[in-house]
Amino acid sequence: MARLWPFSESTARLLERPPEAGETHRWLVRAACGLSRAMTRDNCARFLREVCARWVTHRQVPEREIAAAVALAYESAPEGPAGRKPSFLWPACDSGERAVALAKCSAPLFDGMTDTGVTAAEALGGLFGLEETICGGYRCETAVAATLEGYWGPKASGAQFLCPNPLKGSAAVPNKEGKLSVRCQANVALRRWIVAEFDDPDLSRADQAKIGSLLGRVLPLKMAVDSGGKSLHCWYGCGGLNERACALFFAWAVSLGADPSRWDPCGWVRMPGGLRRKADGAMVRQRVVYWGLEVGSPWPEVGTLNSQRLTRNAQRGEGAVYG
Repeated sequence: MARLWPFSESTARLLERPPEAGETHRWLVRAACGLSRAMTRDNCARFLREVCARWVTHRQVPEREIAAAVALAYESAPEGPAGRKPSFLWPACDSGERAVALAKCSAPLFDGMTDTGVTAAEALGGLFGLEETICGGYRCETAVAATLEGYWGPKASGAQFLCPNPLKGSAAVPNKEGKLSVRCQANVALRRWIVAEFDDPDLSRADQAKIGSLLGRVLPLKMAVDSGGKSLHCWYGCGGLNERACALFFAWAVSLGADPSRWDPCGWVRMPGGLRRKADGAMVRQRVVYWGLEVGSPWPEVGTLNSQRLTRNAQRGEGAVYG
């Protein structure tokens, strides 16, 4: 596909690989996030319509789905003081910075492959309180909001998806579009976890584990989950941080190759210990390949990759800096 706009190489590679069945909406969101750094909102929507019409062959992508992906990319900036939203552009993946980061991490916390044996119920017990509302799903179109004891304890191992942060309750509330939804930002109780997903085909599992471990020098790495596909989902504890600090950390992760669409505090990630249903009907266990610090443990020292570098990397892409 010819590159008609100056978007990043990672976005170009994404656009050259049409999504598999079941991955279309996530692919749309990632593409919209990448294109948002290179074009206006209207041009992004028009470009995605053309790409979907030409390259997405397993189903028709409706206009409302494209509009939702574009809205998430252009409107999901975290709120600052007095409800102000910053100029919000995630940085592009910096291959040079990533090479330096990989060279620095000679002793990763995990290898990205070895199963820890942590079950879905055990993982949820370490991520959420017994009475907190957990939102999970067996399909991306449906969400079940319930407590660990009331539902998810015995059921989680069969689910595909999980909202990484607790909800205020199980009742649907108006979302940004005014529609009732249980899984929406208005219903998120707090941002306790940031999930960074690395699914760049240029990154091996070992390299994903190295970057995930390196980020753990800044925020504590609680868990890493094998998605059942080609990526790892790394969970970092951010309880007590404001949104600006969280966004600075996430911008650094994005500059090292993390998926920017994972910023959404209620966006689907893979259920740890759950089952992935692949396009061919195969069922794959989403294994927990790292299980680390307990909730509330002291954060580790930042080390050589300190907050100044974190801030510099984030500001390079104008990511979440309040003016």
